Amino acid sequence: MSLSTLADPRRWSLTARLAVVVVLILLLDFGSNAYLFQRAGQFTLADAEADGLAEQLAHAAAAVEAAPPAARPDVARRLASPALALQWQAGGQAGGQDARAPGAGIVLAGLTRQLVRENGALARLRLQVQLAPLRPRDGFAGTMQLGDGSMLAFRIHTHSTWPLLLGHVINLLLPTAAFLPLAAGLVFAALRPLRQLARASGQVGTRHASALAETGPAELRALIGAFNAMQQRIDGLLDANAQTMLAIGHDLRTPLARLQLRIDTLRLPADDRAALEADVDEMRDLLGSLQAYVEGDGAGQRREPVDLAAMAQTLVDQATEQGAEASYAGPPRVVVDAHATALRRALANLLGNALQYGGRARVRLRQQGSMIEIAIEDDGPGIAEAHLAKVLQPFVRLDHARERNTRGMGLGLAIVDKAVRAQGGTLVLENRPAGGLVARICLPARG
Repeated sequence: MSLSTLADPRRWSLTARLAVVVVLILLLDFGSNAYLFQRAGQFTLADAEADGLAEQLAHAAAAVEAAPPAARPDVARRLASPALALQWQAGGQAGGQDARAPGAGIVLAGLTRQLVRENGALARLRLQVQLAPLRPRDGFAGTMQLGDGSMLAFRIHTHSTWPLLLGHVINLLLPTAAFLPLAAGLVFAALRPLRQLARASGQVGTRHASALAETGPAELRALIGAFNAMQQRIDGLLDANAQTMLAIGHDLRTPLARLQLRIDTLRLPADDRAALEADVDEMRDLLGSLQAYVEGDGAGQRREPVDLAAMAQTLVDQATEQGAEASYAGPPRVVVDAHATALRRALANLLGNALQYGGRARVRLRQQGSMIEIAIEDDGPGIAEAHLAKVLQPFVRLDHARERNTRGMGLGLAIVDKAVRAQGGTLVLENRPAGGLVARICLPARG
């Protein structure tokens, strides 16, 4: 890792970030343990309580030491009380009332010195006092060595150790409590670029998508860089395909123009002339559809505020002026940010399909929260459920359309779908229960 990378934590790898968190937790754990041991070493009892406890321990040690070894377990049991548990131990044999020798607890050096000061007899017994393991009723645990080398273990139940016990609990939980928010913050920060990458992945295949900023850990920066390179290659392929199709369409217009010129100059029967001109017109329409599909997403256009309600009303008015039966229902003004030409072409295609196949078209516009829905209904035969998704694909024409020998190459709905997706919306085709088809476009509201 270079010095420039070390100086900028945002460029650290995920492994380095985890290592830093682990080191911080270890330092926190070490510091809290050091503080707890220092506090425990200074812990003392109130003078009256310490005096009583020292007297009780000294008396118990003297009584057990004075009894013969065989009777010492029984003496320890009789000397025990609810607040003091005793256990005599010699040569691996033990007896007494639930005393148990202390484990590896925290040594209470300050309390040990305080008890020895209160009763000097405890000094020769090599008194050791520790904080008992975490049990609600336990306070101190310790040992006293008798003159013959045997041990008298004790456990004292008191509430005076609650501050130390609480500190011990906090010391155990502190690393975990500190690790969780640190880990959560690390994961959240590390996954932010990944969430952006996931959102961008949903736009793969759209032309000229914006490159993602290469931020986050080194592994994610490498992944985002590979994604940006992939998106650039896709853009190149899409541009190449679009340019190829546009070039083909452009080149075909020249022979069509020459063909039209020859038709105009030749002396042909009226029926033959009309048939040839109809074929030339259809070829022009096909080339226009091909160009509209290639440019249908409005990639070369700038988004601008568009009054969707005015656009829909204008298209309906134009259709009614030509003798079609069309109507509009919705608010007088709804503004969206969109590619105006592509969106107008999409609405015109849907309206034309509704009039061509249904004979009547109803356009309904409404806003629901952050989405705007425009629905175009007709009273036609509808589309078989199995074909609703298929007709959105380019160059797909249903059998009945081919049988009717209608113009087109199956690009109308594909153009609409492509344009709507470029606006960040969706196109859904549904059969109406009463008969006919409804095409619903959902677009994000402005802002």
